[in-house]
Amino acid sequence: MTGALATSPRYSARAIKATGLVEETKALLRVWTPGESTAELRRRVREQALLGKATASRSDDVVSNAFNQRFLVGASPAAPHLKRLLQEKGPGRWFTDLCLLYAARADVVLRETISVYAANRRATHREYVDTPSLVRFLEDQEAAGRMARPWAATVKASVAQHVLRQMTDFGLAGPNRRGLRDLLPFEPTGLAVAWLAHDLHFQGCSDLGVLAHPDWQVWTLGEAHVRERMARLAGPALWEIQAAGSVAQITWTCSSMEEALDVLARIELR
Repeated sequence: MTGALATSPRYSARAIKATGLVEETKALLRVWTPGESTAELRRRVREQALLGKATASRSDDVVSNAFNQRFLVGASPAAPHLKRLLQEKGPGRWFTDLCLLYAARADVVLRETISVYAANRRATHREYVDTPSLVRFLEDQEAAGRMARPWAATVKASVAQHVLRQMTDFGLAGPNRRGLRDLLPFEPTGLAVAWLAHDLHFQGCSDLGVLAHPDWQVWTLGEAHVRERMARLAGPALWEIQAAGSVAQITWTCSSMEEALDVLARIELR
């Protein structure tokens, strides 16, 4: 196994257990209490029917395989910050953009479907995605050793179908029409761009590292586009940026993510 392959995240079939779940995520953030364990939340959601008519099994899957994996993991989980901004800002397309970001962080299959498979199709003027071509992509990844063990053909097809549905849920692809989904133009909101820039900065990324981080590819943004978006958002409330070639300097106004949230809740960004 090559070094690159050894460090590449393994593919999992996690996508079968979750779709975009934007509305469900809103509902869970509103009722989730900071410090509450996943087991406690799962029990409360089930007992109080907080996800409406979802079955107990489906409710457990949404909490454990989506909400927990996307928003409650890591040294600085996203749930507390998202909950606060949702309360102060109200829902909007920014929220869907961030749900996409954290879903892709949690599932390498979704991330690379967007950043590799769909990006390649856009680059070669095939402006649609479909299950058979995504299955072939998964087969290529399997041949490259990305799965811990081979997947059955039915598993590959089910993963492909669920991932493509997530692309539709998040606004990257249109609805399924005779087996095809059109790839749609995608532009993240200014609020989402500002969130991710600050998140990367407070994770310890250098200024160049922020601009070139692979997370931007989830929103179909290359480094040049990131520089342009951050330049448009620059100002005393957020940051000042000087970037040319391999040199970049960003002067950050906020000293913590909490300060950044104060600003994001107060100002309007496009």
